[in-house]
Formats: sequence, C-alpha cells, structure tokens
Amino acid sequence: MKIAIIGIGAIGALWAYKLQQAGHQVLTMTRDKSPTQLQIQLDDNPIQTFSANALSQLTTCDVILITVKSTQVNQAIAPLYSFITAQTPLIFLHNGMGALDTLGKQWQQHCLYLATTTQAAFKPSSQQVKHTGHGLTLIGRYQAHQPALSQHLLSQLNLALPSVIWDDNIQAALWKKLAVNCVINPSTAYYHCKNGALTQEQYHAQLHALIQECHQVMQLAGPAFPLDELQQYIYQVIEATADNYSSMYQDIQHQRPTEIDFITGFLLKKAKQYDLHLPTHSALYQQIKKLENDYS
Repeated sequence: MKIAIIGIGAIGALWAYKLQQAGHQVLTMTRDKSPTQLQIQLDDNPIQTFSANALSQLTTCDVILITVKSTQVNQAIAPLYSFITAQTPLIFLHNGMGALDTLGKQWQQHCLYLATTTQAAFKPSSQQVKHTGHGLTLIGRYQAHQPALSQHLLSQLNLALPSVIWDDNIQAALWKKLAVNCVINPSTAYYHCKNGALTQEQYHAQLHALIQECHQVMQLAGPAFPLDELQQYIYQVIEATADNYSSMYQDIQHQRPTEIDFITGFLLKKAKQYDLHLPTHSALYQQIKKLENDYS
C-alpha cells in the first residue's frame, strides 16, 4: 500500500519505520517542507530512508495517518487540502479531544477517523526513535455516517505495528484516554516528575480529586465508567509508565506549546456545558498556562 504519515514525531516515526519495514511505500510529511528525504533508525535496527514532502503524491495514497499534536492539526493539514481526495481515509492519532471539531467545513466530506494508542515511543534525536512500550491502537469513526475502514487496511496496519483494532465505540476509548491525560500530563508537568512519582502519598489527595472530577463529567458527557474502575485504570497506567516523562512535561521542559487546551481545556468546556465546576482541574489548567506564559 501507499501510506502517508503527516508529522514525524516519535509516534509518526515509529509508524513510518514499521510500515516501510512491512513492505509498504511510505511518504513522510515534515513541518519543514524543504527536505525531499529523511532517515529514521528504530532502536538498533538499520537506518531506513524515506521520501519526504512530495505533496503531489498524496492524491494516490491509500491512507493518510496524521500524527501531529492536537494543537497542530489545523496547521498541518490545511496546506494539503487540494492534494487529498475525499475518498482517502484520514486517521488522526493525537492526545486530547476536540481538535477535529475545529476543522473547516470543507473537511466534512472527507473520510475522517479517530485513533488512540498505548504504543509508546521516544525520539532522542531527529533521526532516532525508541519503541519504549508495546500496546494497542484503536480506530473508529469521527462521524457516525462514515463507513468502517476496510478489513484489508486494518489487517495491514495490524501486521506492521500490532495490535490494531476497529472500535465502533471509539468515543469511550477516547474519553478514557482523556481522563488519563488530564490526571497524569499536567500533574507531571507542574511537579516536574516522572509518571511513577504520582503514586507518592503527597499527591494522593490531588489525584483523587482530579479523578473524581473527570468522573463527574464523564457521567454526563461521556461513557459512564464506575469511579473505582476509572481510578484503577489510571493508576495502572501510572505504574506501567512509571519511568516515562509525559509529553506535557517534555513540552514544558523544552518551552514548547502544550496540548493543555485539548486535554484539560476540553474537559473544562464539557463541564461548563453541564454547569459543573471542577476546581482541581481549573487550578491545574491555570498553573500550566502560567508556565507557558512564563517562557522567556
């Protein structure tokens, strides 16, 4: 298959390498549109060379994966509109929720899909990517009227980077991931710690409050998971990723824009629709915005 990857961060680089390794023709699109080739080394495997930024090739792609951050979705795909056919599936894989809601009306005729993953990757340099955790990728419809992805496409993605599964209720998975991100990402960014540090007693009260507030919103706006199930799941993720630094921690450390508006910001907007007040999330949101505003 001919597959384009928009955004070659850690997850985009991981997918690019795995898909090309599986025999597919992979086209990469970078923020800097000038390079015509790029190289990626996955772990200790041989370096692979990829075609880059050939816009005209997008028209003949079988599928396009958009792996930029939620804050970059509009900026990344707007220049590509005239090169993408309405029939080409576009799979968006990023943290947070609400990024596709900001797209222009012209995109509503396209085949848009949402994905969430527990695959973990890290880029120690521009040409290196480390696969730091194996996991599950779920893909589902952005809008109810859209067709499911073909079994052939799903099977090819699954063969390249297992496991990939179609999810008819992708919103439930996205809300669960949102709750994880709302609790872990801003907390680790503000307290300057690895994920695992959040299990320390000094953070218990805040984490409990953050989880309770997430649960309040999810009861009304999202899937109604039992509170103890949600809490257990979030602590399982913390323990499984104990040695990791969250993406928001890394963004703050490198003085980059964070995804806070599509993570905690999205949760707060939903809470407002139901006249819910989330004091713990609101305070943490303001603390992260202050850190961003303090960049020199």
